[in-house]
Amino acid sequence: MNKQSAWGASLRGYYFFLFLLFLALNAWIGRGMIETLPPLGMLFMLAALSGYAFLYVLMVAAPGWMLGKVLGRGAQVALVVALATSITLLLLIDSQIYAIYGFHLNGFVWNLITTPGGIESMGGSADTSWTVAAICAAVLAIHVLALFLLRARSLPGVGFAVALLVLCMVGERAAYGISHLKGYQPVLMAAQSIPFYQPTTFRHVAKQWGWEMVRSARLEAEAKGRLNYPKAPLQISADASRPNILFLVAESLRWDMLTPEIMPNLWRFAAQHGTRFTQHYSGGNGTRMGMFSLFYGLPGNYWFSVLDERKSPVLMTHLQQVDYRMGLYTSANFSYPEFDKTLFVSVPEGELVSDDAGPGWERDRRNVVRLLDFIDQGEKDSPFMGFMFFESAHARYYFPEESAIREDYLPEMNYATMDLEADMPGIFNRYINASHHLDQQLGRVLEHLENSGRLDNTIVIVTGDHGEEFMENGRWGHNSEFHNEQIHVPFVLSLPGSTPSVVERPTSHLDLVPTLLPLLGVTNPATDYSVGRSLLADRSEAYRLVASWDALAYVGADYKVAMPLGAGGLSEMRISDADDQSVADPDVVLAQRRDALARVLLDISTFFRKH
Repeated sequence: MNKQSAWGASLRGYYFFLFLLFLALNAWIGRGMIETLPPLGMLFMLAALSGYAFLYVLMVAAPGWMLGKVLGRGAQVALVVALATSITLLLLIDSQIYAIYGFHLNGFVWNLITTPGGIESMGGSADTSWTVAAICAAVLAIHVLALFLLRARSLPGVGFAVALLVLCMVGERAAYGISHLKGYQPVLMAAQSIPFYQPTTFRHVAKQWGWEMVRSARLEAEAKGRLNYPKAPLQISADASRPNILFLVAESLRWDMLTPEIMPNLWRFAAQHGTRFTQHYSGGNGTRMGMFSLFYGLPGNYWFSVLDERKSPVLMTHLQQVDYRMGLYTSANFSYPEFDKTLFVSVPEGELVSDDAGPGWERDRRNVVRLLDFIDQGEKDSPFMGFMFFESAHARYYFPEESAIREDYLPEMNYATMDLEADMPGIFNRYINASHHLDQQLGRVLEHLENSGRLDNTIVIVTGDHGEEFMENGRWGHNSEFHNEQIHVPFVLSLPGSTPSVVERPTSHLDLVPTLLPLLGVTNPATDYSVGRSLLADRSEAYRLVASWDALAYVGADYKVAMPLGAGGLSEMRISDADDQSVADPDVVLAQRRDALARVLLDISTFFRKH
């Protein structure tokens, strides 16, 4: 066999190996879903997995063949191996992300990778980096060995196999489109477990032919548009007060960390000086949407338009107009998420202080010193707006040894080799220890306010940007689901002259801006700038809105309804009860909450300009 023939035989055997490898990897990623599918869903899954494996092989073979025509077999082989190795690594990465967080490599992950500060925000360790490097080297070696060891003079029935695979691809397209029209959930949910799945829908064709779509396929939140925010210029009363405002926001802090044992300083402060809201939800299951809802009083579907237009929140605009001193500090990065282009877009860059060097607990300690110095710099009659974003409670859950109150914690977190079932108790203990250290830093700030006499004229807000899940419902972390563990956060509000209390009615991050602006002399109705309701009102809305990167959830007293943000995404509408359990008949739930959902659709569109 001459050299050219040998290379050809190697490539034929290698392509067959790649098909089986990609099929196996896709099946492994979707294994949890496959186990629960009915026969029709299983048939769809088999067709989709086979079709995508074939597509990946084409993505490898076609560029290699074209390069080989120009530069010869050697260049073809090098490109084929490089592309195949890259796809394999992407699928392996996707497998780990999907197992841990419940989502695939998507727009959110791409934003994480490409935005400055994004990778750092994930909290990966040196051990993780070395493990990933070793895996990359091993995968490359496997592909090279497969190329040289697997040779085939010919592959019988190639034409028939290709025709069958093309039929599978066409069939699964049609199956998904029909399932989307009819709301057949097994197929829609199965598609969500397939990496890089691109859905095909027939909604435009259906409308032309008069086919009826089920409500679940039509219930979508508008994600973008030209802003009409605020609806009217702010009107300020002549005798408007100017109290100091201090935001103390903790990364990934969920509600059940606020106990006398874990967070004694914040617990004491709330009991003596503040109002503790026990049923408070963030406006997002991740930092981006949670913080957006806190500062804008708007649901997360407005994020994208605000980012495009670089629109400052009316709260920040007002504070700057009345000459508040600004001291803004983060133990993460203001560029990820893009708070320098949204929340604080109007604040001079020099007033945005980031500290991302070293473990999170060290960053928090240094920034507390900076914050206290800032508070002491101005005269007591010169109002300030302070902001501190704490990182201790973010994965890897940072704390010094002296702050540990749970001794049985996992000493090192390696994302590449993590055994979630075995490691999770130790990981949760790390989180408790990190939350305890966070409380120590909060105590430094709150005690300083009391001792300096500034608390008497300072509004203090202490909360989390979102929660954190530890496999209570099959997920770890945040940004993946609307489970209570990911969205239920502590919230303590201290107002000058207020009486300490506990509020047990449902409240939300969206309610803070309608609370603060009237205290600052703004006389406009809250509907001019927010969809929230004042935390000081006697009653709350009957529901809360919580957003992720690609979905918006209605959270009612009994049910949650998650709607996709915009058309074309994989996030089909999902319905669960208040405890995140599936419901027997989603259509009945929808019918019962028709009016409430209609109000939601109004809330999420009211600040877009009407065309």
